[in-house]
Amino acid sequence: MKTVNTKALVEGAVFASLTAVLGIMVYYIPLLSLIGMFWAVPIIIMGFRNGFKVSFISAIVAGILVSMFTEPYSGIYLFLVFGISGIYMGNLMNKKVNPSINILTSGLILGICSAAGIIISFWLVGQSPTQGADNLIKMMYEATESAADMYRNMGIPAEQIEEFTTKFKQSMEAIKFIIPAFFIINGVVFSFANFKLSKIILSRMKYTMEDIKPFSKWRLPDNFSIGIFFLMFLTMGAFYLKVPNIETVLINIFFLLKWVFTILGLSVANFMVVKYGITKFVKVLILVILFFALQNLLMIAGIFDAIFDIRKIGKRYSGGI
Repeated sequence: MKTVNTKALVEGAVFASLTAVLGIMVYYIPLLSLIGMFWAVPIIIMGFRNGFKVSFISAIVAGILVSMFTEPYSGIYLFLVFGISGIYMGNLMNKKVNPSINILTSGLILGICSAAGIIISFWLVGQSPTQGADNLIKMMYEATESAADMYRNMGIPAEQIEEFTTKFKQSMEAIKFIIPAFFIINGVVFSFANFKLSKIILSRMKYTMEDIKPFSKWRLPDNFSIGIFFLMFLTMGAFYLKVPNIETVLINIFFLLKWVFTILGLSVANFMVVKYGITKFVKVLILVILFFALQNLLMIAGIFDAIFDIRKIGKRYSGGI
């Protein structure tokens, strides 16, 4: 059995302390809550440098320290949500697994762990996940009504306010059905951010590691269409067998596919603006406008690129995210 050397344990203790301090700061200073998504970065670095055992011990110690200086569930939550995914990502980085596969699988684990963490939070306060989601949406409705009253007092026409509140409530009702997809998307986004930050820090520490392909070269795997066909086959079988909640599952699948093709379409747009030598500022402006105003167009472009390889990059740049 391979033992852990003393130097690695000391280094793990130092990084565990830094990780714990980050978690404690986020707990006591809510304005820093955004940096909580990077709680896993020291754990990832430990995993890359020293392997699974040291990163696992560091994450456990960091979670215990956070629980000791805040309240018990905070440390448990951080370990469950960010610790497990950080251990996994660092271990894959240590084994030199393809970065795209690392980010996607780590994102899936992070999404599942995030959902589990929130479900446990609801149970601790005596609520089921459904009750918790309903209460959260109810609070958002009440906040919307308060904002509507404020706008009425400002003299904004009642028709405009009514139209806005109606659309908002409809959106909230729709969001309830795609919460699982949101967890997966957020997990992948957070994993991507953690991977890039970890890579930057490791580069400063004179480590070299493989990075994902440039955004303009992102493409779907060649067997993605086979996966879609298999997914459609399973869906038809589930409808035939009348599997409970299959409609909700199908909605989430379509929502995820929409975002996959939208991001792919944005990559196509980025490829074009880079190809024609557009300045960086204008490029960013174009991509932002496309993403926020023309998502359906991006989705169509992504579908066309997946089918016809309109950028003609083919297998030369295979392995993109």
